[in-house]
Amino acid sequence: MTESSKGTQTISSESVQPASVIIRPWPKVVFLYPTFICATIFWFIASLSGPAESQAATQAAEASSSNLGNYFMIVLFINLLVFSFDFSRIKSITILIAFVALVAGLGWADTKWDIVGGIDNVLGTIDIQMNAQFYGFMSAFLALILLMVLVNTRFNYYQVNHREILHHHGYLGDITRMPTAGLLLNKEIYDLMEYLLLRSGRLVFYATGKREAIVIDNVIGVNKIEDRIKDLLSVLAVRVSEQDL
Repeated sequence: MTESSKGTQTISSESVQPASVIIRPWPKVVFLYPTFICATIFWFIASLSGPAESQAATQAAEASSSNLGNYFMIVLFINLLVFSFDFSRIKSITILIAFVALVAGLGWADTKWDIVGGIDNVLGTIDIQMNAQFYGFMSAFLALILLMVLVNTRFNYYQVNHREILHHHGYLGDITRMPTAGLLLNKEIYDLMEYLLLRSGRLVFYATGKREAIVIDNVIGVNKIEDRIKDLLSVLAVRVSEQDL
């Protein structure tokens, strides 16, 4: 292959590579988006039910409000569990096995002592009711928080290019620079539930001359970002090897 063909191949390969990769660390509050979506949908449903004109309509409205309240609390409870704890692969498998064993145990015990019927009677007495204003307030409150988080990520992010890693932080445009020469990258999926919600994970950079690693938590779409960084660093490796020839 001639030098001109090599140059053409290098240009064509670099043309499809990104000039830089933006990495935005997100706070854990973004994992509350299922609660936000649930509150928004339930606010819309509750707003559609106008004032009842008969006793039957009143009872139907109360039953609908009770069902919405119970479902909302279930979503909120599960969402707070994901928000509060890290579900590693081993922990998730352990919880799944324990849940299956619990269901099997209840099924066996129900054949002898009718435990499931008693539990169903207790759960049937739960009557959690919220009105449209509650769902509307929750939706607006979470929307405001998520909007503030979105704005904040525009001032706190990492930018990886061919030469260095730039850490943009602060509302006045502060920048910390670190070279990419000899850069090592590790990806960690430390929470399975957070990965299922937003495909998020952790990126750890080991820069030359730095004693402490650069840890970026809650990176949304971590697999795609990792692939883009690998492509970017591979172009850098090709450039270095060409300079040595």
